[in-house]
Amino acid sequence: MWDDPAALNRLSATLLAATLLFALWLAGRQAAEAWLPVRVVEVHGARHAETRQGIAPLLAGQTGGLLAADLAALRRGFEALPWVRSAAVRRVWPDRLAVELEEHIPAAAWNDLAVLDTHGEVFPVRPWPGLPRVHAPEGVEKEVAARHSAFARLLAEHGLAIAALRVDARHAWRIELSDGVGVELGRERLDERLQRFVTFYPLLQARVAAIRRVDMRYPNGFAVQGEARS
Repeated sequence: MWDDPAALNRLSATLLAATLLFALWLAGRQAAEAWLPVRVVEVHGARHAETRQGIAPLLAGQTGGLLAADLAALRRGFEALPWVRSAAVRRVWPDRLAVELEEHIPAAAWNDLAVLDTHGEVFPVRPWPGLPRVHAPEGVEKEVAARHSAFARLLAEHGLAIAALRVDARHAWRIELSDGVGVELGRERLDERLQRFVTFYPLLQARVAAIRRVDMRYPNGFAVQGEARS
C-alpha cells in the first residue's frame, strides 16, 4: 500500500474526514454544554429532613451542562443518604435534571442500633421512642419484616399492638404486646399459634388479672402466668 499513491490518498482522505468529524462533534458538544446548562433540578420523594438537608451538598458538586451531568454518580450519592432506599436520575430537555427518590418506610428498631424497613432492609438511622423494637440475629431481616407486618395486622384487628418482637438464636419467636403481655410462639406454626392467642385472649382477660405471659407452644392449649380474678 505504501507504494500505491491512490491508496495513500484514500487513507489520508479517510483520516482527514474522521479528524474533521471528531472536531465537529467536540465543538458541537462544547456548544451544547454552553447552550444547555442545568438550570433546574427537581427532586421528588424527599420526605425526611435529613434527606432534604443532604440534597444541596450533592448538587453543589454538579458542574457542567446537561450533557455532562454524571447521572450514575448522582444516583449513587443520593442512595448513600441514610433514608434513601433507591434513586433514579434522568435528563429532561432542555435544562432540567429530575430525581425520583424512594425512602425507607420504617417498621421497627433493629437491635436498638438501626431501623428495619418494611422490605426487610436495615438502614443506618438511630431508632426513636415509640418505634416497635426487634431483637433478632443477623440474616433474618426479611423474614422478620414480613412476619412483623402480618402479626401487627392480625393483632390490630383485635385492638392489640406489638411493642417488641424477639427471635432468639434457636429461631424461637416471642411477641411483647404494648399492654405488657409476653406471647411465646416458639419455632413453628407461628401463624396458627398467634391466631389461637387472639381467639382466646378476651376470655383470658375476663378470668385472669395482671396477665404477664402466655405460652402458646402447647399442641392443643396454652399456659398463662397471671393472677386469678376473685
